[in-house]
Amino acid sequence: MMTKTNQLLTALLLFSVVLCGQQDAQYTQFMYNKLGFNPAVAGTPESTQFQVAARQQWLGLNEAPSSQVATFNTPITAAGTGVGARLSRVTIGLEQQYNIEGSYAYRFAIGRGTRLGIGLSASARYFNVEYQNARPTQGGGVDIAIPGAVESKIIPNFGAGLYVDGPNYYVGLSLPRLLESNIDLGDEETIISREARHYYFMGGIKLALSDKLAIEPQMLAKFVSGAPFDADFNVTAHVGENLFAGLSYRLGGNGGGESASLIAGLYLSEKLSMCLAYDLGLSDLKSSQNGSIELVVGYSVGGRSAAGTVVDPRNL
Repeated sequence: MMTKTNQLLTALLLFSVVLCGQQDAQYTQFMYNKLGFNPAVAGTPESTQFQVAARQQWLGLNEAPSSQVATFNTPITAAGTGVGARLSRVTIGLEQQYNIEGSYAYRFAIGRGTRLGIGLSASARYFNVEYQNARPTQGGGVDIAIPGAVESKIIPNFGAGLYVDGPNYYVGLSLPRLLESNIDLGDEETIISREARHYYFMGGIKLALSDKLAIEPQMLAKFVSGAPFDADFNVTAHVGENLFAGLSYRLGGNGGGESASLIAGLYLSEKLSMCLAYDLGLSDLKSSQNGSIELVVGYSVGGRSAAGTVVDPRNL
């Protein structure tokens, strides 16, 4: 019988084959993490907003992926031109990644109540693999092919994006990393791994069904050269002013999708919101793990607008 460590290694090998170059961390609540995919989202909130998010993937599987991210987003002009910043951490097995990113977006009106944002970003990723913590599961001893210490590397990059936001909808197209940098940790002349260019398309529309109920379908599509098409789909219901809940579905896996998710959130006050997501795995890995969980907490300095409506956290 396979140990959980062996299951994780097998899953990661299968994961790398299926993704064929997709390297970005995934978030079920992509609608509350849009700045991480598109720098043109900077400045879209009505006031300064902060957010923290934490995700634990594949519960019950040792050393499975885990990620945390902190986001800052604020307008600097009345037109919505703004800046944003993100600090994130991703760990999987022996590897850790730290990413720091700054974004700037210039925004101007293109129609009544509709704005176009053009965004640029600069980022640096720090890769760190702690080989000294590797423990053989069979045979014991030391594998001389595995380095015996920590290896690390810092990779700078740049990104760009377009983002259109209207009274009740948004559409965005972005390329967060323009450079295909070498990310090998060794000193070999042959380059094995590079940062892959990830193209993102996002969109959503909010439909008011009554004074107390609105439905908001949203999606995030991901394109990477050499990898299968991937996308997340979500439908969220906003009930009254303080409650929202939704369902999500992620493509992938073995024909039946990668996961299905339940999302529930509420506004704890005029300035503070919280949303929790649980992913039920649908891929071949579902029998080896107990799903994934993700929490997002947002704080808005401005709180509710003068009209008494809650500031929408989807712009974070």
